Amino acid sequence: MAFSKEQIASNALVLLGDEPISSFTQSGAGAQTAAALYESSYLSMLSSHRWNFATKKAVLARLSEAPTNEYAFKYQLPTDIVMLITTMPSSDYRVLGDKLYSNFPTAQIDYIWKVTEDQFPAYFVASFEFYLAAKFAIPVTEDINKAEVMKRFYEQESRRARYADSQSAPIVPILDDPYIRVRNF
Repeated sequence: MAFSKEQIASNALVLLGDEPISSFTQSGAGAQTAAALYESSYLSMLSSHRWNFATKKAVLARLSEAPTNEYAFKYQLPTDIVMLITTMPSSDYRVLGDKLYSNFPTAQIDYIWKVTEDQFPAYFVASFEFYLAAKFAIPVTEDINKAEVMKRFYEQESRRARYADSQSAPIVPILDDPYIRVRNF
């Protein structure tokens, strides 16, 4: 099932005992809080973990302009990047603004991108709804206890979501470990 921003925020409000919403522009504390906090909460949730469903790979375009810092090459980062995970080849790099600086003549990256809500897996939606409910609780209900309860529910759902997300790639066994080899008793 595809979800929208409004559906996810509405479900978070329902978890708090508030009225559901169909738009961020409608009147009421719930809709106003959702409109104000949704986007920053979404980006925070995406950058909180290396979500497999939100990971992309890209070959970066090297810019012709020479860097003015200690790096030899400058690359343009993708416009949909939320968080950089790694570079290939693995190198010393620095991200400044929307540019990546490195001493390698080529750069490929793995990164978290801004996935649209209709592509969220169900496990992420469930966790995100509780995250939003914890964020919305005080402005909407003025009840700090409700915020604490929603935070605990979020932590439980977050563990489940991270576990479910980790299942989208095979477990890579350790083939050789010198610390195990020296344990000849």
